[in-house]
Amino acid sequence: MEIRFDALVEFISQVPIFTTLSLAEVHRLARVFKPFAYEDGDLIFEVDDDSQAMYVVYEGRVALELEPGGENHAIAKLNSGDIFGEEALLYDDPRYYRAVASGSVVVLRLDVGDFLSINAALPGVEALLEVSIHSRQLSTRVSLPWLHEDEYVHVMTRRHPAILWSKLLVPILIGVGAVFLGALMQWLWLPEQAYGWITLALGLPVSLVWLFWAYFDWRNDYFIVTNKRVVWIEKVAFIYESRQEAPLRTIMSVGIHRSRMGTALGYGDVVVTTYVGTIRLREIAHTETTATLIESYWHRSETMNRREEAQIMVRKLEEKLDLPVSDQQAYEQETTHRGQADEVSETKEPGFFAWLLSDFIRLRYEQDGAITYRKHWFVLIQHMWLPTVLMAFAIAAAVLRLGGELAFLPITTALAVILLIIFAVFLWLLYVYIDWRNDVFMVTLDQIIDLDRKPLGKIRRRSAPLENVLSIEYERTGLWGYLFNFGTVYIVVGTMRLSFDHVYNPSEVQEDIFYRMGERLDKVRQFEIDAERERVSEWIASYHRKTAEPLPTRKTRLGGNRRPE
Repeated sequence: MEIRFDALVEFISQVPIFTTLSLAEVHRLARVFKPFAYEDGDLIFEVDDDSQAMYVVYEGRVALELEPGGENHAIAKLNSGDIFGEEALLYDDPRYYRAVASGSVVVLRLDVGDFLSINAALPGVEALLEVSIHSRQLSTRVSLPWLHEDEYVHVMTRRHPAILWSKLLVPILIGVGAVFLGALMQWLWLPEQAYGWITLALGLPVSLVWLFWAYFDWRNDYFIVTNKRVVWIEKVAFIYESRQEAPLRTIMSVGIHRSRMGTALGYGDVVVTTYVGTIRLREIAHTETTATLIESYWHRSETMNRREEAQIMVRKLEEKLDLPVSDQQAYEQETTHRGQADEVSETKEPGFFAWLLSDFIRLRYEQDGAITYRKHWFVLIQHMWLPTVLMAFAIAAAVLRLGGELAFLPITTALAVILLIIFAVFLWLLYVYIDWRNDVFMVTLDQIIDLDRKPLGKIRRRSAPLENVLSIEYERTGLWGYLFNFGTVYIVVGTMRLSFDHVYNPSEVQEDIFYRMGERLDKVRQFEIDAERERVSEWIASYHRKTAEPLPTRKTRLGGNRRPE
């Protein structure tokens, strides 16, 4: 197929790894790209194929898949402007994933030989390719279960290896010191004593445990840019875990900061400023390159949104003017789907015991489009252990008295007191359970709710619209939070900060809120766009109908008719 050269130049200049090139350099690059068309299911390249070219998606979508154990495993489903197969331009390794056309697809192919012939005239592209290649390799090795089905990784990196070595320095010194000191004590200073062996037995395990802990602590920190959001994952092994993220639409600026040590060793901070605050990518390699890619993907997301809105506006005008529309049916289905109101089924109020026993200890459930979360059952156990122990003592006392023990207590009085205590403790347990059960957090289709109802009637309710959420983050602190996977999710809404406390799997809760927020923002934005589009298209249609009508005649003063000039 043929693509106009000026359209090709404009398209390539918006591909993130080429945004730093001048117009002349883009022209030179555009001359070596070759377009290829594929149909749905066609294989662009297979696993273990020779790496001969890089590709850019021009139209349509391309699915990237791994084949672990013989079963396809999707990496991403790329859109227009995304690159794949870029590792071929720098390395001779065979392909480790396959690329398959998803529908009708047009891709631009850049052969290795053509790239090598002009590589020297493309400043900065090789560094951008390095970051992109490393990001894709890292994203295939690391499990990211919080990614949505239509979300994929553009940039993914860790802290610079120099930071790892700085963390390993202390345990290495402890291990070396233990060996050196133990040898001196055992063979020179106190050869008849076991102090040298004791030093080795204590120092070496501490050193090794610390080494492994520092390594896993370093490798568990990631900075990620997807096609939807910016994410910073920070974990302190076995102690703390947090994930800060912000949608790409909230980014205001991207900058870098370097210390003297970072300048000398080749690392620095990338500072991403959003509406609500700052996400700081600390001590990463390829600082300038990573910042460039983040900024490019941020601006590209804005361009794609404007382009999509323009295409929908064109289709709306064609509909109003009764012009032939090739994709009219799909467009009507799309707008109908977006405009449909979410129906909520009517449910009958359950009785007290049905309410009490329904979802007995479920920590997350969905009903009528709303997701409900409770505090982790560990919190329930913390509040129930004391009355449970008292209940056990009371029952044990009753059994002992009925069995002939504790004869010094009058049986009637003792059993009456014990039954009274058991009844009171039972009410205590019931109160604690209902209090725990009533403390819920909800994510509905349009808002987030923090609801705390006391069994005796006190109610505290805080809510906020989803479209007003500025940022979401979570943390897991302490050994129990790590072992039982619970933590707190923080939602910033203007000057207010809501918190979902002690919820199970806080990363999943964060993902639920983010996804619902995206859906809600899309609905609000689409409603505003549809209203504006309807108004503008009606104006244009009215003007078109007015100009299409014949102009009226005017009477002269002599009584005759005269057509307007």
